[in-house]
Amino acid sequence: MNISSLICGLLLGLAGSAQVLAQASPEAALDALHKAGADANPTVFTALLAEDVVFLGMDAANRLEGQAVRNFVTDSFAKGNAWTFRSGQRETRLSNDGTVAWFDESLAHDQLGHGRGTGVLIRMGEGWKVAQYNLTVPLPNAAVATSGSGGAQAVIPAGTATNPAPAIAPATQEKKRCMMTSFKTNTRADC
Repeated sequence: MNISSLICGLLLGLAGSAQVLAQASPEAALDALHKAGADANPTVFTALLAEDVVFLGMDAANRLEGQAVRNFVTDSFAKGNAWTFRSGQRETRLSNDGTVAWFDESLAHDQLGHGRGTGVLIRMGEGWKVAQYNLTVPLPNAAVATSGSGGAQAVIPAGTATNPAPAIAPATQEKKRCMMTSFKTNTRADC
């Protein structure tokens, strides 16, 4: 038996082991995903993804689907970039029929600090697969309240501690321009 056959067999065996683990529960699938990422193992990592997986990264431009996710993972791991997020507290909720799971988990990363992963897993014939993963780095509310266009105060709902509700609402209000920016045209949109 040549070396390449042995390596292929070993990788398929590892992917199969990840599949067996992933059949147990959504939590086991996520644990296997994080382990495969820490090991920079693209075979096991991508085996835990649904065919049409959507990955949303921390940058607003980081939205990958399906094969693009697999290509990104394979290329990143080949360059020595592992998925080094460690999962902490995790909450999962199952659909009534037990085929869909929603999750959110706290993450720790040596360079980035604290993060959050949220998403959806689906139960398929071969076990639980990640259908969507959204990776974020939460900001404290105080940091968000002063960010925005040109350092302007962000919109904070009335009745909160930082923006108490007015005693009497004004009779007429001028329509304020929305601070949202359209993604494709990079122009501001009226809300």
